[in-house]
Amino acid sequence: MDELCLHFHVVAVATLLVDGNPQGFFVNLCRAAENWRRLMVHLRREAIPIPASRSTVPLLGAAVSGHWELARQVAELAETRWCPEGEYRTEHAWAQVVHTLIAPGTKNALLPRIEELEAAEGETNSGLAACARALMDVDGESFTEAFRHAGQVHGEDVERRAKLFTTPVTRFAPRRAIWLEGLALLRLAERLGIAPHEEHFRYCPPLARLPMTETYRSDWVVSLAG
Repeated sequence: MDELCLHFHVVAVATLLVDGNPQGFFVNLCRAAENWRRLMVHLRREAIPIPASRSTVPLLGAAVSGHWELARQVAELAETRWCPEGEYRTEHAWAQVVHTLIAPGTKNALLPRIEELEAAEGETNSGLAACARALMDVDGESFTEAFRHAGQVHGEDVERRAKLFTTPVTRFAPRRAIWLEGLALLRLAERLGIAPHEEHFRYCPPLARLPMTETYRSDWVVSLAG
């Protein structure tokens, strides 16, 4: 399922950047999220836990599309406990922040998760925790400032990884051109009415920030036994 979702994201990015088709981009992100949702339902039925961070990318894709009901369902099915054998503490903390932002949770539920992410990041400040804090406070000015910093950190990481021979080409391809976390944060800011509309951010093309107008009809899904 992880590979299937990856290829949906590859197709989504190609549809956006090669064909200039934002609706195809959104629909393919939803296809990945819906398949992942079905996997999570199956795993919960079988009592098989997987790390929370494994759900982050499909979840972010649903958020980027503005399909909040699908995103909410994926968030609610995701694991809440840290699985140290399967994910880094920072990955888990970020996943919990995303889940609460999307659900959405109350400020009392979100604040400790942001603080956990800040502690997990330590001195390697990605800017994601600051973006989440600004969303929690519905502070547009702080969000834009934090988002600029997060985008710079992301860009530096992408360029560094692009030069490494060990970077897997197919898995890296969608991330090379599109900042999924950034687009999801912008969509969350848009939902709160604090999105910076006039600015163009690298890895967040304007086409990807348009509204999804095509209805996703739960097509291209895997049938899971049981």
